[in-house]
Amino acid sequence: MGVLLKIILISVLVYYIFKTAFRLFLPFLGKKFEQEIYKRTQTQEKINREGEVSIHINKNKSKKIDKDFGEYTDFEEIE
Repeated sequence: MGVLLKIILISVLVYYIFKTAFRLFLPFLGKKFEQEIYKRTQTQEKINREGEVSIHINKNKSKKIDKDFGEYTDFEEIE
């Protein structure tokens, strides 16, 4: 019975330690995340200013037609 009580007490103690640690460190991590998002949006706004149009074309993309693909069918009109 003593071992079971010891396990329960340790579990409760670990639970409260983690709960307190998250309460202390979560706001800090949230602010750090918020600052990182703010920096990213600021750099995006510098790149794409309001009223400015930018078009990005991928020049590496080319159409490849396989000559062995399908077969040409000559259609005739039926009257």
